[in-house]
Order: sequence, then C-alpha cells, then structure tokens
Amino acid sequence: MILAIIVGVILYMAIGMLYYSPILFGNRWVEELNIKPEHPNYGLLTFVTIVTSIMLYVVLQLSQAQTLLDGALIGACIGIIVALAYAKDFIFGLATHSKNSRIVYFIAVGYHLIALTVIGAVMMLF
Repeated sequence: MILAIIVGVILYMAIGMLYYSPILFGNRWVEELNIKPEHPNYGLLTFVTIVTSIMLYVVLQLSQAQTLLDGALIGACIGIIVALAYAKDFIFGLATHSKNSRIVYFIAVGYHLIALTVIGAVMMLF
C-alpha cells in the first residue's frame, strides 16, 4: 500500500515536471496565461499530490480493480471527472483572463487525465 502511494506521488510529480517543461507544454502554458514562471509552493504541491495519490489508491481498492487495464480505466474515469469539473469553471468564466482559455483548459486537463491513467495502471503492480 505505502509503496503504491509513494510511486503514485513520484509519478504524478514526474509527469507534471515533464508535461509543464519547455519540452512539452510549459512555454505555451505560460504564454497563454501571460504569467511569469515562478516556483510553486512545493510543500503544498507535495501535500496535494500525496492526498490525490492516496485517494486514487483508495478508489482502486474499493472498486476491487485487479489488472493494469482496470487501474488505467479507473484513473481515466477520475481524469474525466476532473476535466468535467474544470469545464464547469471555464464555462462560468474563471479563465477569461487567458488569451485562449480553450488551450489553457486542454493543457490543464490533459495533464491530469494522462497522469491519473498512468498512475492508476502502475498502482496495480503493487
């Protein structure tokens, strides 16, 4: 259990570091939001990532997922829920400060959808 959660935390953060790096979407994200890249509050970021990993692990256990595909599917479903929650925020105009809120939306939800799908599958290895 603990190992699966630790691996989930590490994967979530590693995927985020790659996803928001200049190699992938980092520059576009900064450009669309018209912000200066700053160091996030790593303590709070780590805490939220740990809680997210724990909650994903709990959902996988409660659902009695047994295979990598089960884990990936459940992770993807949670990613879709996150995407829908973000969509409500964007519909209500919480991202109107962006030049192109659709791009910001897809970058944001893409990260969580990919990360939760991968982590859900990997957690099934433990």
